[in-house]
Amino acid sequence: MGYRLEVDIREKKTKLAELAATSGVFEVNYAPLRVGDYIVDRSVLIERKSFADLAASILDGRLFRQASAMARLRIRTLFLIEGTPTAQAPNLHPHSILGACISLALIWRQPILFSKDPQESLTILRLAAEQAGGPANLELTRCGYRPKRTARRKLFVLQGLPGVGPKLAASLLRKFGSVEKVMSADARELMEVHGCGAKKSAAIREVIS
Repeated sequence: MGYRLEVDIREKKTKLAELAATSGVFEVNYAPLRVGDYIVDRSVLIERKSFADLAASILDGRLFRQASAMARLRIRTLFLIEGTPTAQAPNLHPHSILGACISLALIWRQPILFSKDPQESLTILRLAAEQAGGPANLELTRCGYRPKRTARRKLFVLQGLPGVGPKLAASLLRKFGSVEKVMSADARELMEVHGCGAKKSAAIREVIS
């Protein structure tokens, strides 16, 4: 069985969807997607656009609404721009596409990949599935420094939480007295520690829960 590929129903008649369905790499499922065009192995959402689509979405403001919606998702997201620049948007300044891509990358933190044709786009989908999805039993490991002393080990464990650096880890340990109590604290209690605001507390609880 290949990688799972969810394809927005509006993409069904595109060359890329056709190639994916016959590639033997993907198990393709068509469904209306609220955001994006392709979901690769349940781990990466891709919004695919031709250069003409990109130009049109800049002109009508749709591009940044899509970027905003994608930025709020909890899975990895990216834009895939397919084809070559065309003269199909005469009212669009040549720098507008470049400026839009810079905004996507810097403001919305959305990676952008480019392909010359649907066949190369299929290669991108396959590589994304191999790298971002992978085997279900793949485990993440923390590399590098491993403290030996118990006190430093406690701080090391706490620094594995989102947004927790050395200073905040020490503050959390002073406040709660143990790693166990930090892990069992609710968001309100975490916010009592200087440097641990509402957003960071919520992120910590999301990881722990």
